[in-house]
Amino acid sequence: MASSSLRTVEEIFKDYNARRSALVRALTYDVDDFYSQCDPDKENLCLYGHPNEAWEVALPAEEVPSELPEPALGINFARDGMNKKDWLSLVAVHSDCWLLSVAFYFGARLNRNERKRLFSMMNDLPTVFEVVTGQKPVKDKPTVESGSKSRNSTKVNIRSPRSTRMLMEAMQTANTVIIVFSLA
Repeated sequence: MASSSLRTVEEIFKDYNARRSALVRALTYDVDDFYSQCDPDKENLCLYGHPNEAWEVALPAEEVPSELPEPALGINFARDGMNKKDWLSLVAVHSDCWLLSVAFYFGARLNRNERKRLFSMMNDLPTVFEVVTGQKPVKDKPTVESGSKSRNSTKVNIRSPRSTRMLMEAMQTANTVIIVFSLA
């Protein structure tokens, strides 16, 4: 399926899942092959996951702007300067970021509810980082509120020092990365 024809949440999720599977395979099952292809003496290399579940280590696209968002550039340079497991974890984190950016690039024309559904479907899968490091995804903890209130009904002032401290502690406990967008 051509990338320009991805229109529905299901099509975008299928593309995301196939690219994710390719990256997971590169960083786990095909790890020795992947590692050898990331020669630090070569130019800036990127790890690509394709919608046919194939992966490749290649130079970034030459056209500017490229058809899709680009993955992390130069993954090969840090290979010999780091512990192998740490380097693979770093590549995994960058791969997760790239997968999200590609999915939301395709999802730019989706409405709010469709984007939420897409993110929810993606979030139900473990991240590439979680798979590579063997970490179990953190399950949502039940709220203290009564069952009659929805999880989204609580408003939190994230600018208060106490809320910020609690959020930081929760992030450290869950070993989670949160991206915050500000419209201010």
